[in-house]
Amino acid sequence: MTFRADLRRIVLVAVLPGLLASCGQPEERASPFETAQAALARGDGRAAEGRLRAMLGQGHAEAELAAYLGQAALQQDDLAKARRWLEGDAFSDETTGLGFRMLGELEMREGHLAAAGAAYDRALNADPDNAQLWAEIGRLRYRGGEQLQAIEAADRALAIDPGNPVGLRFRAQLVRDSDGPRPALKWLRTALEAAPDDVGLLTDYAATLGDAGEAGAALAALRRASELSPNAPRIVYLSAVIAARGREFDLARSLLQRVPKAEAETPAALLLSGILDLELGNHASAALTFDRLSQLQPDNRRAVRLLARSLMLSGGERELVARLAERASERRASPYLKTVVGRALETLDRREEAAAFLDAAARPSALAVSPLPSRTLPDALRFDQIDSGPDLRDFVRAHLGNGQTGRAMVEAGNFAREHAGSGDAQSLLGDALLVRGEIDRAIQAYSRAAQVRRDWPLTQRLIAAYAMKGDSDAVGEVLERYLSGGGNEASAAGLYGGWLASRGQFALAAGMLDSAIAHGARSDPAVLALRSEVAVQLGAIAEARQFAWRAYKLQPLFPPAIRALARVSEDAALVNRLERKLAAVTAR
Repeated sequence: MTFRADLRRIVLVAVLPGLLASCGQPEERASPFETAQAALARGDGRAAEGRLRAMLGQGHAEAELAAYLGQAALQQDDLAKARRWLEGDAFSDETTGLGFRMLGELEMREGHLAAAGAAYDRALNADPDNAQLWAEIGRLRYRGGEQLQAIEAADRALAIDPGNPVGLRFRAQLVRDSDGPRPALKWLRTALEAAPDDVGLLTDYAATLGDAGEAGAALAALRRASELSPNAPRIVYLSAVIAARGREFDLARSLLQRVPKAEAETPAALLLSGILDLELGNHASAALTFDRLSQLQPDNRRAVRLLARSLMLSGGERELVARLAERASERRASPYLKTVVGRALETLDRREEAAAFLDAAARPSALAVSPLPSRTLPDALRFDQIDSGPDLRDFVRAHLGNGQTGRAMVEAGNFAREHAGSGDAQSLLGDALLVRGEIDRAIQAYSRAAQVRRDWPLTQRLIAAYAMKGDSDAVGEVLERYLSGGGNEASAAGLYGGWLASRGQFALAAGMLDSAIAHGARSDPAVLALRSEVAVQLGAIAEARQFAWRAYKLQPLFPPAIRALARVSEDAALVNRLERKLAAVTAR
């Protein structure tokens, strides 16, 4: 209770800095231009704009200040205002490099990547050895699918200026994507040594600390950012995230309602909003939110799982079955989704159909990777009309799903060669190779993709490839690297707990499985049954019995749950019934 009270107090202080007396010292000796530059350096675009406009009123030429005013508008997320200052090439000779760099950032934020590249080219002509410019070029390359070339641009930026905070911040982003949040922290700390009052850096640092599980330090960073720039839009959102992680759901909802509309419509904010509705009992509202999210991101399995749960809790069994039964029948569907659909069918008194889903959910499944389904009808796909990465992805998936692995392999290989720096292209090539049984080449492709982004879906594929090869040591190394980097996927902790148990490291396995249960696997009968078995090995029979009952109540037809309960029950008659039931279930 003390921690939660402290969390509420700290979050409120972090996002309500106006309640605190300002302790900043007035910049009496600085010129208006120096004051504006200092505000821009710390990310306070509003303060900078006020000073710069005052200078315009005093007779300074627009060409001298346009680049800075555009930068100030960008810091306030006012893209229309930024364009008014940055379009038209109206920059003085001294500010040409900055002006085109800001124009490149504007074009990139509006999704005009080719225009951004042209602006950055002009900035390079004016200022070729600018570390910050090379970092922004790296960001452009990253967004454009040239992720390996983006890493080269980050290296170039830091070779020019090893202490450049923008270059260090971009390097931190790359490290976070490839290795996880914890390794990224050292890069952000180094950047903050160079720019301790940079609000963007502080908010990135807070977000990374939060993802690494360091809530107290994250809130301290947010509080400092809020003192420097009370109107920075990310601060309130990040405070809502941290409040939710501390189970202060009412506070998190109140904070999220203060987030600007553009930020509130992002997939991350929608996910948070839906989770808050679930926790606060607003199940129908949660279902609407997860429905929107699953349409935005049809491959987001977590969104689909949460949509199913929301529909079930809100009494929407008919919609649940209509929307998700086909998806739950797929080979790769999770036992949870199969179970929820089965329970919904039971409620609708469609018991034969329900039994099929519940039986499928009860079957133990080895880790396997099957082709993701295409979200475009195969008949609508023609390779000569493909002009985007998602279209190519759907094309390859459709042919993998139809067994046309040769065609899928050819096109995935062509795409990977044409976009050699794209992690997504390498991952798609790995999928095609894995389905064809070329395991070593698939591992090579996945490893190249992991240089860019080592997320959980890619980690699962690497695990599956090594498992198919029979390399258990490599499976453990992949899981350990993902988790030690700050990965917080409960399934990863559960798998690593199983790997540790298979090596006889039962105390470590128990800790890892407890972490999985605490972070999302509390309703996973496989994890609970395994935790029961580990408890037996540690001599904690009462604890083993509790976990076995929890697993059995969740899925009474799940063989590991039946086996775990039969092993620890003190009721001989129950053990007899369980053994007969296990024989019947496994004989199917």
